[in-house]
Amino acid sequence: MATPSNLIRVPKPSRGSFNMQRPLAKNSLLLNQVKHLQELEKTFPPEKRTGTDPKSVTTEGSAAEYIRKMTAILHPKVAKSGGR
Repeated sequence: MATPSNLIRVPKPSRGSFNMQRPLAKNSLLLNQVKHLQELEKTFPPEKRTGTDPKSVTTEGSAAEYIRKMTAILHPKVAKSGGR
């Protein structure tokens, strides 16, 4: 397979870049993503919701789990097949 000429190398994140126990308030990117997903989830019928209490999403780890659940709801085929 030919290598594309516009290949962009992405460096591996440092070990400390993700901390399951870090308070979500210290990560504005994740915090805003969670807020947007929570607003979207309010528009779902009750049987399609995650059942996650919004107040329980307080760490990067709990945010990651919530985002995983919402992604599975929004993209069910990819979530079930494990990839594209």
